[in-house]
Amino acid sequence: MNTEEKIKEIAKYLLFVKGRFYATTQQIAQSADMDRTAIHYYFRTKANLVNIIIGEIINEFPAPAWNDIKDLSLKEKLERYIDFNTEKSKKYPYLDVYIITQNECSEFGQKLFFPLTELIPEISVCIREGKTSYDNPVLFLVDLVSMVSGFHISADFFRKRSEIVLSSSFYHHRTEKIINLFLK
Repeated sequence: MNTEEKIKEIAKYLLFVKGRFYATTQQIAQSADMDRTAIHYYFRTKANLVNIIIGEIINEFPAPAWNDIKDLSLKEKLERYIDFNTEKSKKYPYLDVYIITQNECSEFGQKLFFPLTELIPEISVCIREGKTSYDNPVLFLVDLVSMVSGFHISADFFRKRSEIVLSSSFYHHRTEKIINLFLK
């Protein structure tokens, strides 16, 4: 691995796997066993480095376009969202938290997050038809995102303390449980 790639991998690890959002270029350089000048040489600033690695993650985990999922049922869309987010969050458990807490929701958020706001009309129909216990589509989405995104940080916490192993069947069962919480 060349120097530039090593810096990017260490930064991804520190920021999005370990959740060290305020890691400095000095800390990133030390973790990569190099001098901070290497980061400056390749990336100029930490902000530029972060923009580059988030761009790489967007390419690694492209969110589906609305046109690709618009003809699916709401249940299928929710399943796709949960599966998409699960795969992304298994590798980068703190990425969503970083995007939200660092006010990076504009460009990156639109590319990294599933097109959830497009679901509001369908959720509203479910509310009118009594197919959900929710009475507000935005609350539905906020709770869904909180449950799905926050899970990986919580799971990581428990795994570290009790050596829990989460199987693929666990994730499938979890998807079913979440769908059943949101839809009747």
